[in-house]
Amino acid sequence: MDDRSAAPAWMFALTGFLFASALIELLARGPAEAALRARVPAGFLDEAPLDLATSAPRELRALPGIGAARALAIARSRFAEGPITSPAELERIHGIGPVTVERVRGALER
Repeated sequence: MDDRSAAPAWMFALTGFLFASALIELLARGPAEAALRARVPAGFLDEAPLDLATSAPRELRALPGIGAARALAIARSRFAEGPITSPAELERIHGIGPVTVERVRGALER
């Protein structure tokens, strides 16, 4: 019974090893770093800091602690209450507290 369409056992072992290696590397870096790397394009924050008064929600999502819902809340707040001129003014938005403001401030001061 010679079935040549079946993959050799070493291919399954190699696939398992590569998957396990990638998983270990991901866990070693931590989920926060992996998520940040997935969201921030290479060199995005290195070129110029974001302008909180004019940046699109898509761009605001690159800031640490700011997801899609918070980015939209920032845009709505700018429309309803006027521009945001400093990171401290982000606290007027529901769901953004001092910890998030400090994270954003750190990312904007690079």
